[in-house]
Amino acid sequence: MQREAAIVTGSVGQVPQQIANELNITVIPFIVYVNGEEHRDGVDITPGELYKRMRSEQVEVKTAAPSMGEYFMSFKNLFESGIRKILCITLSNKLSSAYSAAVNAANLIREENPDLEVVVFDSHRAAVPQGFLAIEAAKKIIAGVSFEDIVAYVNSQWKKTGICAALDTLQYLAQNGRIGKAANYVGSALKILPILHLNDDGVVAPATVLRNKAKIIPTIINRIINETEGYTYLKLGVMQADAYEAAEELREEVKKRFPDYHEEIRIDEFTPVMGAHTGPGLIGLGYLYE
Repeated sequence: MQREAAIVTGSVGQVPQQIANELNITVIPFIVYVNGEEHRDGVDITPGELYKRMRSEQVEVKTAAPSMGEYFMSFKNLFESGIRKILCITLSNKLSSAYSAAVNAANLIREENPDLEVVVFDSHRAAVPQGFLAIEAAKKIIAGVSFEDIVAYVNSQWKKTGICAALDTLQYLAQNGRIGKAANYVGSALKILPILHLNDDGVVAPATVLRNKAKIIPTIINRIINETEGYTYLKLGVMQADAYEAAEELREEVKKRFPDYHEEIRIDEFTPVMGAHTGPGLIGLGYLYE
């Protein structure tokens, strides 16, 4: 049966292609520039390829959101396929221009097609939590939940999602101007390991700092246990930036610490749109709970 609603999101949400196909989620690739050369995220270059280059070469990495035109064409293609209602879930507008580009595209296509409803939602998130919102919304479309109720769901549910991640080094944050050189020098000298999260404003912020690598995994898991306390429904996903062994260790520890969680825990390559600033070596855990 032809459905009248569909979900659109960006490649930053790390929705696996197979799941996107199964749930009819349109994934728009972000752009990654490596030494000035343009690549579509997940199409022309994989995150793994990028992180290996960052480790082995002196590369300049920049990223860009999809243009208004790319969002417009995605909306238009869905409209022409019979879709009448679109929920576009973007990453935090504090991290990218994706939200404003999608809003402008939605306004334009509504002018041309007044019977098409397009809602652009700022998830205040990125990476796995953003993808979880898109996946859960798409599942609700399949289950026959009304479009209005799905929009209401994401508007309330985003506050019950999050991410906690550990950096391997401050080097890349310093290179990209996210911290000063002095802070990088002090941090490196003291072997400070920042643990980051996305706050309710959708901004990457320090959750805590460590000086012992052995405490990284317990700290990440303890934080998420506290955040999801009393859950009745839970989704967890591990992220890594060319740090698969550490990510596997994190996943195994998650299984021990969440004994009632029986779903598969994916290990995804961390979105290069953020990884361009954090660099390789990152591991983290994303979640959604009810």
